[in-house]
Amino acid sequence: GTERMVVDRRRCLLVAVLLASADAVRPAVATRPPAVRTAAPVMIMDQLKKIADDGALAVKQAAAEKVVGERVAAKLAAAQAKYDIPQKYTNLMQSFFTSYMTEIYLADRDLDEYEQILSTLMKKVLETAQEPHTFQPFHEAIRAPFDYYKMGCDFANGMVDADRSLVLGAEQIEKMQQQIAAGDNVVLFANHQSEADPQIFSVLLDPKVPGFAEETIFVAGDRVTTDLLAMPFSMGRNLLCIFSKKHVDNPPELKSTKQRHNRMVMKTMQQLMTDGGKCIWVAPSGGRDRPSDDGKYEVAPFDSKSIEMFRLMSAKADRPTHFYPLSMFTYPICPPPTTVGGEIGEQRTVKYYPAALHFGEEVDVSRFSEGCVTDNFPAGCDANSSRDELREALAKHVHSIVSSNYQDLAAKLDMP
Repeated sequence: GTERMVVDRRRCLLVAVLLASADAVRPAVATRPPAVRTAAPVMIMDQLKKIADDGALAVKQAAAEKVVGERVAAKLAAAQAKYDIPQKYTNLMQSFFTSYMTEIYLADRDLDEYEQILSTLMKKVLETAQEPHTFQPFHEAIRAPFDYYKMGCDFANGMVDADRSLVLGAEQIEKMQQQIAAGDNVVLFANHQSEADPQIFSVLLDPKVPGFAEETIFVAGDRVTTDLLAMPFSMGRNLLCIFSKKHVDNPPELKSTKQRHNRMVMKTMQQLMTDGGKCIWVAPSGGRDRPSDDGKYEVAPFDSKSIEMFRLMSAKADRPTHFYPLSMFTYPICPPPTTVGGEIGEQRTVKYYPAALHFGEEVDVSRFSEGCVTDNFPAGCDANSSRDELREALAKHVHSIVSSNYQDLAAKLDMP
């Protein structure tokens, strides 16, 4: 039955591992009598054991990648007979899917279950390659006849070590739910680390607060709506599809078109906030965090204009809007490329690892009053500070909370 198939497939992978590691473990031929040695100190023995364990894991991973890579290549070859996939994406799918299934094997997850999920995703990628989905300024998650939301969550679930993952500040979610139920709006000012952030958000929150992540609207850049691998995942989310400030100028000939699209997105978002009862996630940095020179990830600076735009929209909505800082630790699972603004269709790798969220307390934006355009306009403005100074102060305040909470998460979970 199914159990027998799982055992057989794991046995095949184990045989491959043993064959690949045979040379590594075969004893060397002695050329002289071994010297008599005293017992090594415990510390050295521990170090030697770690080296041996690391070596065994590396051999096991290499062997698994070879076996899994061959299976993925066979699936892609069969798909090529039916679909005309650009060669660049064939190579990307080969490396990405091999990385994914290798991690599934190393994490001892259910191979059959995740191979089926992978096959479904591959089919959807190929279908959208033939007929790309057109995303409107506000895209609502496609749940039928095919549930893209569930597919994205199922796929991400394979990479999230749920037992070691963290969700801090859960009491803030309860407040948000009450505010949304009352018709108020909630805006999450978050850092952004991985393409899979929306799916990881759901994997961590769906078991704890069903419906919250599912209904959240994500402000998304054009890369996740135009890249063939990202597109099926994006189809399962509520998205406000915008061109971020990092990409709006590239290429120059499309700048005016992108700006016009963004104005339409702003108009749509204003209507959503006027309707009320919405939760909107936005990364004021305009892109993903990147590692510093020492390899440590830091929260990218927030764009004060982005935060100010949401503050102004909330004022026009004629409904209360509540602003919360959100720190996300997700980069080990699906790290971003080291460069910014590269070609669509980036190389991807994945790793089985815990993720974490930290919801901070609501930020009172009224503390950062507006500067005056003219004398006492708008009413209550601060004549001693320019609008730009106050806008920057608010952005730095929100950023400092997100960054501080992120560093706490990283200290608990960061990779060695």
